[in-house]
Parts: sequence; C-alpha cells; structure tokens
Amino acid sequence: MKKWFFCLSTILVLFIVGCKEDEPTIVPVPQQPTYKLTDFTPSLQCQPCHPQYYDEWSGSMHPYSTSDPIWRLANNSLQAHTNGALGKACFQCHSPIGWLTDTYKPSFEFSDLDPLVREGINCDFCHVLRPPFKTTNQQIEYTLQPGNIKYGTLSNPVANAAHENGFEPAYDRSEACRQCHDLILNGVPFEITFTEWQNSPWGAMSVECQKCHMQTYTGQAAVGGPVRNDLHRHTCAGADVAITDFPNRLEQKAEIDSFMKNSASLKLDVPTQANLPDSVPVHVTICNDKTGHNLPTSVFFNRQMWIEVTVWKGTDTVYRSGHLDANGDLMDKNSALRPNEDIDLALFNGTLYKDGHETGILVELDSVFNNTIPPFGSRKATYKFKATVTGNWNVKSRLLFRPFGPHLFRALNANEYVTELPIFEMEVDEKIIQIQ
Repeated sequence: MKKWFFCLSTILVLFIVGCKEDEPTIVPVPQQPTYKLTDFTPSLQCQPCHPQYYDEWSGSMHPYSTSDPIWRLANNSLQAHTNGALGKACFQCHSPIGWLTDTYKPSFEFSDLDPLVREGINCDFCHVLRPPFKTTNQQIEYTLQPGNIKYGTLSNPVANAAHENGFEPAYDRSEACRQCHDLILNGVPFEITFTEWQNSPWGAMSVECQKCHMQTYTGQAAVGGPVRNDLHRHTCAGADVAITDFPNRLEQKAEIDSFMKNSASLKLDVPTQANLPDSVPVHVTICNDKTGHNLPTSVFFNRQMWIEVTVWKGTDTVYRSGHLDANGDLMDKNSALRPNEDIDLALFNGTLYKDGHETGILVELDSVFNNTIPPFGSRKATYKFKATVTGNWNVKSRLLFRPFGPHLFRALNANEYVTELPIFEMEVDEKIIQIQ
C-alpha cells in the first residue's frame, strides 16, 4: 500500500512548515515488552534456504526504510529542533527491531546503527508477528512471538532443520498490512490505506492487498522444497522507489512503472471542430477503476499525482498546464520560481489543518482536506484554450505521479537527490481538433 512510512511524512511536514515557531507536541510511544537483538534473526540467515525471497526483499522498500537518506536527514533535523524530544517514535515503523530493542540513536548516521537495526523491516520481524493486527490509533501495537517458529501462509510446510514452521492464515489477508498502513492521529483518519481498501468494492469482494503487492507465482518456497503455485513475491512494490544505489533498483523502478500504468484511466474529451475565435473546452476525466485504495494514498498531502495538458500545432504551443518550472517543481504554492502560476493545475493530494488554518505541524492537526480519488471514483478537470491559426491542433493529456515534490528535498538540503525522483506516466490520451 505504501512504502515510505508515516514517520518520514511526519518529519518532512514538521521540518518544512512552521517548525521554528511552534514546538510540536510529540506523540507518546506505547509501552511494549522488552526485547533483545538476539531475539531476532538477521535476514542473511534466511538466504541459503530462501534465496528468491531474500533477493526480492533485499530490493524492496522494507529494508530501505532505514537506509533512505531523506528519512535520516529529516529525522536528524527534527531531533535537533525538538532537542531530541521526538525520541524513537519514527523507528516504530522504519526499524521496529531498533525500536523494540531500544538500540538506536535519536540522531544518527546509518553507520551508527546495529546491522540488524539497519535492516529496517527485516524478514524475521514480519514472520514472528501475530494477530491481532490493529489500526494504529496514535500508538502502534505489535504482537510478537520471537523464537524458533517462523510463521507463514503455507498450511502444509515441509519440516526442516533450520526452524519450526507455523501456519498463520492472516498473513494472506490485508489486515497483516494494517498496523503501518492505517493510522489515526488526534482522532483524524490520517494515513488510512487499509480503511480505504476496506470501504471499497475491492474490500467487499475480499480482493486482498497481497493480490497486487505480493503477487503469487509458481516456485519453491525453500531450496529442495516442493513446487507450489501459491507463493508470494516479496518485492512489495508500491509508489516509492529507492533514490540511492540499492539492490534491484532498476527492477524495482520497472515494477512500479508497471503498477502505475495499471492504476487508473484517463479520458480526454474535446470537440472535433471549432472556430478560430472560439475558446475551446478541454475536459479530462480521471477514474480510479483499477486500484484497491485511494489515488494517491498514504502520505497523500505530500504525494504528487496530477494532470498534464498540452495544446500545440507544430512549434506553436498555446496552452500548458501541469508542467514543471526550471527547478522541477509544479507551479503551485511550493514553486520558488513561479509560485501559483499554473492556475488550472489539477493536483490530487490534500492539506492538513489546525483550527481551520493550513498547518505543517502534523502532530497538532485536527482536520484534513483530502482530494484523492477513492476506488471507482472519478475527478474531472476542465481547461480552455484559443488557437492562433486554422488547421489541425494537437491536444495531449497525461496523468503523472511522483512520490514527493523536489521542494521537500531542497528543504532538507538534499538537492543531490532531486534528479533521482522519477516521474511515472500513469495514463495518456491524445486528440486532434480541427480549427476553422
């Protein structure tokens, strides 16, 4: 459902907007049983028996959750601002083992972390999680059973010498994603990807998250094991992509690109003919007809999914919306070069509010405006242009997406990563209008 987690979005918003004037109220962290690093198994120990799973996990956003430089920069900046009061809250999702074992530094370099903590959401952590899987209402709650029993979805696992096997059917259902992908903050449904799915027709039909994000294939769960046709991929692809050198980075980007191209539909409506003096209407309809949650989901207020429209004839372009400034930013309020210049921009994200005013102090929000598109919902945008000469004019519209805007990276002095932010083309349509 999402791969850059709650805390990254929290830090980015707190750091970028209003941090210096308002001291944020830090969300208290829940009390959990005390664990030791030795309670958990490094993922590398899984590789000899499960090379396919290990390779897929290694290139996913789950281990990237701690090595992500943007998260580290944002965390350290906010820790400095709050004099360390943020504590370990962000580690709850970015490195749950680091959080549960209290083996981390509030401000850190990646090299400071214990190798097991660097693994982020590692193999063993997920495979010792037990129900119930609850929506995180202010505080996350994990139920764990560390030990020699590793749980999975195979009801007839083959005995082996490495560990015991436990059958956990909940791993095959969306609820297993719920704790880190369904968040309520200050009573406000905030990052609620699970709830979006649960309230959708997909949820009603029990089309689980794993159907898309952990697709099944035929193969061997372990070396020498029987061939099975119901094994799950562990790439867990979603919307986010590694921006630094990372295993399977090109494959990850290609999988996300395929995801995006099968997420929504775009319909472009224009008249076939118009007269030269006319103001010609262009209608673009976006329908979320292929995705089990809102588009975009997760940290929707920082996501960028937008419509691009271009009208041209030869070298003469008479209309543009959804294009970027010289910094690579959309020309909305966040553009440093051309702020709010694109008055027709159709951007599907949202805004956070406190007492009716826009805020970036995430932990103090009391309401949100959410302009994302729910499953089987649609949004329509209307544009107008005037041609300069008669003839055939091209009208092209694209639905585009990127996980974050470059302005967020610049606010963290992370300019070197701006060029690594991909823009995915989700859908495109093109028409010709004859101007008489």
